[in-house]
Amino acid sequence: MRAVRPVYALALAAAALCACGGGGGGGGPTAAPTPSGTTASASPTTSRTPPQTPTASPAGSGRCRTDGLKARITTAGPAAGQRFAFLTLTNTSGAACHVRGYVGMLLLTASDHPIRTNLERLAPPGPQTIVLRPGGSAYARLQWTVVPGAREPAHGACAPLPQLAWITPPDERAHLVITWNQGVVCGDGHVSTTPLRPGTAPR
Repeated sequence: MRAVRPVYALALAAAALCACGGGGGGGGPTAAPTPSGTTASASPTTSRTPPQTPTASPAGSGRCRTDGLKARITTAGPAAGQRFAFLTLTNTSGAACHVRGYVGMLLLTASDHPIRTNLERLAPPGPQTIVLRPGGSAYARLQWTVVPGAREPAHGACAPLPQLAWITPPDERAHLVITWNQGVVCGDGHVSTTPLRPGTAPR
């Protein structure tokens, strides 16, 4: 996984990857962007340094940049017709930085074909400024349905199977590429996300 250059291919695609530092609100359907030709490793690496607990004060640190972060996704357990996962951002730079708000995300097939992804930003709780020291992490909880919507096939796959995800940190334009191993997303690609929270995701 590594950062790639910002994508400007389609103006209508901005909302799909929009990573916001402000308050919550629902995300509507957007057109999917055309992926760039940049390749990236699909599997995130694991840091050997135990993550430090971030604090809630900026303490003079600058905003975390995409090229100084690592993203990974872990399963949080299913419920009736619902799926949950944790998306974690870890500071891989050599200096403290801060994040605030919501990540952006776009799902893709194994051949880099965009899949409809509609993010809904949940609040409360509202965003908070989180300082990530080197090795420190913040996480968000994702939720989606595996029940086909009214406009989706009732039998078979409700949508293309995602294999990759573009993850855009708050207030950034460049994105990270990670493997999506969480299965299909029904409901017209609707995924709800909490704002980033300090610390490592629950196990």
